[in-house]
Amino acid sequence: MEQAGTIAARLLKNGIKISPMPTATTSIRGRYDLPMEQIRRHRDEIVDIERAQDLCRGCTGEKCRQLSRGMIPVVEVHDGRFSYALKVCRHERSRREKLRIAKLFSSARIPRAYEGDTFADYTVTDGNRKAVEAAYWMLADERRSLFLYGTRGTGKTKLAAIIANERARAGKPVLFASVPDLMADIRSSFGDGTISEAVQAVKNTPFLVLDDLGAEKMTEWVGEQLFCIVNHRYNERLATVITSNYSPTRIIAHMATVDRGGNVIDDMQGQRIMSRIYGMCERVEIKGADWRMRGAC
Repeated sequence: MEQAGTIAARLLKNGIKISPMPTATTSIRGRYDLPMEQIRRHRDEIVDIERAQDLCRGCTGEKCRQLSRGMIPVVEVHDGRFSYALKVCRHERSRREKLRIAKLFSSARIPRAYEGDTFADYTVTDGNRKAVEAAYWMLADERRSLFLYGTRGTGKTKLAAIIANERARAGKPVLFASVPDLMADIRSSFGDGTISEAVQAVKNTPFLVLDDLGAEKMTEWVGEQLFCIVNHRYNERLATVITSNYSPTRIIAHMATVDRGGNVIDDMQGQRIMSRIYGMCERVEIKGADWRMRGAC
């Protein structure tokens, strides 16, 4: 750590003017709970620190005058002994928090069409009112999960994206994944050895949106990947939002193995997946016409 006594010299070297501070030992003692012996020994260092602190007066955070951006030197007292530390100022904390939230939005992979959307951007109708209410309580109680289903264009993805946006805006991690794109990403990662990273990220993120379940081309391999993800999140009680154009019973049929004539041979995989979804999710249907076709969504 830099010696406190060099702060004033470095400030002057960098062209930063500092105002004089009172140096009387008795004055310093009135500001810090230090014994006289410590004050005499470290008086010059304390004065340098207070001069550096004086640079922050009237600062708006736009142009920091400290040697290290946003870091304010402070006097600390431990067991009656002088010590010196750097603390982050409120402007720098705010700047870092904004950067952190920006990174959360970037890593969340929320579709660009819904970037920044809030509940104010969502038109509430009789057909989606229950889903909107469920979205609010899910954000309030992250132990709960949500399965939104309904015909295409009823606003399921938009509502799920709003939930993700609200969480990222609150500074909390979230991941948004379209199921068809996710399966393609996992499949393409076989060659470069990153498949475990992709799967682990989706399995373990504290808050996951799985969008458009049922839109993927169903195979035994796809069913295994989906079961692995859903089962893990069910067992670990991780908050999950799932959207689908299919009702729960139709998803089971969609995931079934069929013969060339379209007859169901085995629907166990779909039943296993939906059993976990039933166990962890509040199921809410969204009704209405296709908003995209009407240009309203």
